[in-house]
Amino acid sequence: MPLPSKRDHAEFGRRLSGWLATQLPPGAAPVVSDLSVPEGTGMSSETLLFTATWSDDGAERAERYVARVRPEMTDFPVFPEYDLQLQHRCLQLVAAHSDVPVPETPWIELDEAPLGAPFFVMRRVEGVVPTDLPPYVFGGWVLEASAPERERMQRNAIEVLAKLHAIDITGADAVFLDRPAFGATPLDQHLNYQRWYYDWAREGVHYDIIERSFAWLEAHRPSDERTVLNWGDARIGNIMWHDFVPVAVLDWEMAAIGAPAVDLSWMMFLHRFFQNMAERYGMPGLPDMFRREDVARQYEELSGHPAADLEYYEVFAALRFAIISVRTSARAIAYGDMEQPADREDLVMHRDLLDAMLDGSYWS
Repeated sequence: MPLPSKRDHAEFGRRLSGWLATQLPPGAAPVVSDLSVPEGTGMSSETLLFTATWSDDGAERAERYVARVRPEMTDFPVFPEYDLQLQHRCLQLVAAHSDVPVPETPWIELDEAPLGAPFFVMRRVEGVVPTDLPPYVFGGWVLEASAPERERMQRNAIEVLAKLHAIDITGADAVFLDRPAFGATPLDQHLNYQRWYYDWAREGVHYDIIERSFAWLEAHRPSDERTVLNWGDARIGNIMWHDFVPVAVLDWEMAAIGAPAVDLSWMMFLHRFFQNMAERYGMPGLPDMFRREDVARQYEELSGHPAADLEYYEVFAALRFAIISVRTSARAIAYGDMEQPADREDLVMHRDLLDAMLDGSYWS
């Protein structure tokens, strides 16, 4: 479910106009207008679209922007913390060290005083995004595209990952991605962060399917992994497209360092989750997209590296999404959009897929 905006747009616009006046040259007199919320995507941070108009050397100038705002932390946030500075730094890192398209980020404000929450501002990019609500496998431009167009889209999405994974993360401008408080190795950091997140999200309730997944991941740890920049929420719904070509790679709140398969398997699993949902409702969906063998082959072609440990990181992806699912389902119940299930384990929306992974039948 999308994060509902409870902000008064008129008040938000006035406050944002006042803040912009402190960022632009004296006499700019900025005015914010056309505030709106994007439809069909998003479930964590709050996103607001707006136009800013100001005086630039006597001439009127108008630019379209996007504000990424930390959500209200007392209103069922999906995550226990929102590091907007990490997201902003990721966008700057990718822009500086690759040709992966990301929005320009002219401003960040970490002080809560101007708008009531930290935020950063991106220049708006024109394009289309595959929807989450309803999922793009149910209908819309991706489903209506030709098979060659979708093949092009998939290859371009995997090329984004190959390029991100080629970024040198040994430099000083990538140090912020390390999370030593959660462990010595990238895999330790990923697993221990998820345990910390789970302990927060579950609010004292134990979920057997999640705890069995942690045990499976500990028992099947891979070794000798290549360490790269992990986009984190790597999926086609977080890419803005034009003619099936990426024009902006978005949503960096789950970024970290780790194995390439963290991103590859997340991209595969989220598509499989949507596909499974489509089939459950009697729809054909898009079964030919993001098949494991195709993803592995294309990634090796585009990166020059093998796509190792995909199955392990599919379980990891399903675990991460299970914890998110517990949180978003609890929020839906609190908002009256969902009834409390008789079995709490059913708050994990893809329980059947995760069970199949743990017993090995998912890959048979």
